[in-house]
Amino acid sequence: MSVFAPPERRADTTRLAAADRRTPGRGSARPPGTKAELAAALDELQAYHEDLLSSLQDGVIILDPDGRIVSMNPAAEELTGFSRSHAAGRPLGEVFPPPSPLAPLAAKTVAMGRSHADFDAYVVRSDGTRVAVSTVVSLVNDPTGRNRGIVLVLRDASRVRDMEEQVRRSDRLAALGVLAAGVAHEVRNPLVGIRAAAQLMEREPAFPPSLREFTGIIIRQVDRLNRIVGELLSFAGQQPLQRRSCNINQILEEALHLLESTLEGSRIGVVRRYDPEIPALAGDPDRLLQVFLNLTRNGVEAMTSGGELTVRTRFERVAPQCGGRAAAVAEVTDRGSGVPPEVQRHLFNPFFTTKDGGTGLGLPISVRIVEEHGGTIEVVSRVGEGSTFRVLLPLAGDEEGART
Repeated sequence: MSVFAPPERRADTTRLAAADRRTPGRGSARPPGTKAELAAALDELQAYHEDLLSSLQDGVIILDPDGRIVSMNPAAEELTGFSRSHAAGRPLGEVFPPPSPLAPLAAKTVAMGRSHADFDAYVVRSDGTRVAVSTVVSLVNDPTGRNRGIVLVLRDASRVRDMEEQVRRSDRLAALGVLAAGVAHEVRNPLVGIRAAAQLMEREPAFPPSLREFTGIIIRQVDRLNRIVGELLSFAGQQPLQRRSCNINQILEEALHLLESTLEGSRIGVVRRYDPEIPALAGDPDRLLQVFLNLTRNGVEAMTSGGELTVRTRFERVAPQCGGRAAAVAEVTDRGSGVPPEVQRHLFNPFFTTKDGGTGLGLPISVRIVEEHGGTIEVVSRVGEGSTFRVLLPLAGDEEGART
């Protein structure tokens, strides 16, 4: 049976035989003659078309002339979150209601009688999340020019957009890193002089005790500035990586151990879901510990009323974020209030913070360290449900993506 029309419209045996001869791998060019041969050829042709659609990496949605969904391939089911059985027979605009432009675009294609390509749109999945897609809408006409349906091809563009944003973010961080390094070096020397002067003043025999409160303020604030300068230098990437083979589970466990005093009496439980067979990666354990300590501390601080912090590791054989290499993946999930979309866009920007007294350098430094390892950090957050920070790091000497 064709994906565009019911079986009763398949009676033209001549066209079926011609299609059978044109199909790759059909074997003999002799047209089928008996009824059994016709049925077998029809089944074979249908199976070929089904295999063809199933093998495509892009999502394909097939509509009838009235705009109702006839079929979806597995890639479309995965992309949209809707099953073929759930969507079949329903109008496209019902499955993807406004503001999704898919139904209007399909109607416009029919009205204008021509296809539309490379149309950027958003698809709302069954779980409510939005996915950026690149869309091609094509008419399907019979030899007489009569419209027999519409084919929508959807390509997931969210990964491409995420990678483009990561490149832009890396460029911004690199430029800011150079500036930060210069500023930090210029600021550090005067700070040393100010602190030394305050200490010398306190040691003077005639120095009034009533003024010691103010010199103490000077020293404490200079120390705070020195810590910020140290973070600036770390953000600028002034410390070269000391790479060696290390295990991501052990680094995460050490980060959680350092947080034990913070977790005591906090009504926060830690759930560990480590992959015990995860391969080693080539990294700087001390710098990666800084990353995971920052992420786990942020997760704890996000749950002011208690909750559950989940730390998970897994192996990903092919990670596009790491150039297609195999990667170790670490996820830190909290059950806090979540991060609004408008705040998510700025999370990795230097000096952006939502914490009182925060410097806004913790996450940018973490991003810088992970990117120096050839990896990336991603965040998924929903208001009222919590956040997940995902770190992907290439494995040690594993170009083919195989476990060692």
